[in-house]
Amino acid sequence: MLTFAPMKNQIKGDRRKVTIAVIVTLSALSLIIAIIKANFTIARNALIPVMVIPSFILYIRCIKAPVYKALSVSVLCFAFMSFIVNISNGFDAATHPHGTLNNFSIEAAAFQAVIATVFALAAYKPALLAARIIDSFDITRVYIASVPVWAIFLAFNLLISPRKYETLHVNLMQIAYWGTLLLLFTLLCLLCVLFYYVVTDMMKKAEMEERARILEMQESSYQAQQRYIEENARIRHDFHHVIVALNELSQSGDTETLKKVLDEYMASLPKRETEKFCNNMAVNAVLNHYMQRAIADDIRIDWNIDLSDNVKVSDIDICSIIGNILENAILACNEIPTGNRFIDFELHTEPGGQISIVATNSFSGTVRMKDGHYLSTRRGGHGIGLKSIASMAERYDGIARFSHKGCEFYTDLMFG
Repeated sequence: MLTFAPMKNQIKGDRRKVTIAVIVTLSALSLIIAIIKANFTIARNALIPVMVIPSFILYIRCIKAPVYKALSVSVLCFAFMSFIVNISNGFDAATHPHGTLNNFSIEAAAFQAVIATVFALAAYKPALLAARIIDSFDITRVYIASVPVWAIFLAFNLLISPRKYETLHVNLMQIAYWGTLLLLFTLLCLLCVLFYYVVTDMMKKAEMEERARILEMQESSYQAQQRYIEENARIRHDFHHVIVALNELSQSGDTETLKKVLDEYMASLPKRETEKFCNNMAVNAVLNHYMQRAIADDIRIDWNIDLSDNVKVSDIDICSIIGNILENAILACNEIPTGNRFIDFELHTEPGGQISIVATNSFSGTVRMKDGHYLSTRRGGHGIGLKSIASMAERYDGIARFSHKGCEFYTDLMFG
């Protein structure tokens, strides 16, 4: 239950079917472990892989989140539950001082089931808060770095489990045992809280930077429009004098000078630097920003935008998706000769309110792939832009598909 709480928005298919599959699998594994224990003398901890490995395989098949996120969540939950197991071992040692770890009593098993249920119910709401991190935070190295941290606590609990309960009744061993468990359990809780606040601060910072970037684009678009208005005002002011001069040249029959004056006047007319692609000011600013970059890099563009005013997706997310697609496309185009550069970009609002994006851009034709995912061919690149696009689309129950053919790269999105 705890492993699925942070993944509440990442569950594949029908949740009822997923729940049934999990219950059936866990029941089957429990039965297998019970049969093994009844027929063979095996250390209790040696049976952990029998339960953990199949459960994790089922877990990653039931969720859309990448394996590194699933691994971090799973190891953390196993670490917490290992404390529950050792608390139950301590209870068993107190009630059966001469028992052993392999002869776990029925009373201790019932006690473990109760406290595990109580802990799961108490931790369920805090675990739901992590769904925001799972949905929006995509820095792989942070999740991977967290795994060994949680694994240390898990390994500690596996090692500290008393093989013979008598050892806990020697001198102050029982006080040391309970004190260590309490101290490390508290430390793990504090690390989780610290991880949550550090990551949410990183997310807020990234969102603020994205907002600042969009505002900067809007300001640039506004300044371009202001220059166009001021130039138009100047032209209108001078228009009367130009007409007088043209009239005199016409009456004198000096057609050569007349043509020269007309050419100079036409050349002085202001050229519009911005386009109105849609009514959304933020999206319009982003599109104009990348249009100017494409023009500066001699990239042919063919853009068709039809964005309605009542879409459910936030401006920040729409702009991030568009920005990532066009940023990747421009960088890819810059790796090939100027005559072959192009970006075709279509954005439409579907009747149901969903946003559809279809983009095609030229590129060198060289691709790097790993596990079916595109990697950046630029030095140090890891396809982060594509991962971000796919993650945002999934956040709105959408899909993102990336493909290529020859020297053309295709991006297809539906979200909202």
